[in-house]
Amino acid sequence: MPAGRSRAVNDKAANCSGAADDRAWMRGSSPLKGAILGLVLERPGHGYDLGARLRARLGPSWAIDPKRLYRMLDQLERASLISGAVESDPDNPRLQRTVYSATELAPDALRTWLETLAPREPTRVEIQAKVAAAREQDAPQLRQALLQYERECLELLRQSTGPPLSVRSWMGLVMDIVRDASDAQLRAEIEWAKRTRRRIEEHAGRDR
Repeated sequence: MPAGRSRAVNDKAANCSGAADDRAWMRGSSPLKGAILGLVLERPGHGYDLGARLRARLGPSWAIDPKRLYRMLDQLERASLISGAVESDPDNPRLQRTVYSATELAPDALRTWLETLAPREPTRVEIQAKVAAAREQDAPQLRQALLQYERECLELLRQSTGPPLSVRSWMGLVMDIVRDASDAQLRAEIEWAKRTRRRIEEHAGRDR
């Protein structure tokens, strides 16, 4: 292969490898990693602050485990997208927290995350696994599990219902959009649970 062509091939391979490396931080853990990066870009914060801001944005239907949150912050720091510095709490100088700030690589990384279509993942709802594995004699327990799931979804829906958000600001708009998506999904789950319980009851009625 001519030297010029070989150099061009190597340069192209290096560029492709670099592009892949730029997206490596997005793999695994949680889709919330990009959202956390966006919050740090918005303004620096420590873990508890970032978790509270994330919960406020996403609503009660998202379970945010503190251990996973700190794991994601560690991954973002190892990817050189954020940088942590230990600071004293202004209200309590004895209390020290790690405050995370965005690095110069963060804006491009966030744009890449926003533009990248995540691979479709299979639905992993435990209640569906219970339905799939239940035997016919397990129908009473299954109906009870579906009823409990329906109640939990109703409670999450109740918690997410708050005063109308002002959509004149960008923050109000995106929070309203997320609330709308969450509420729509919860309502769909509630209807599915009701419909499934009814079908199981109808099946049991035919056998009497």
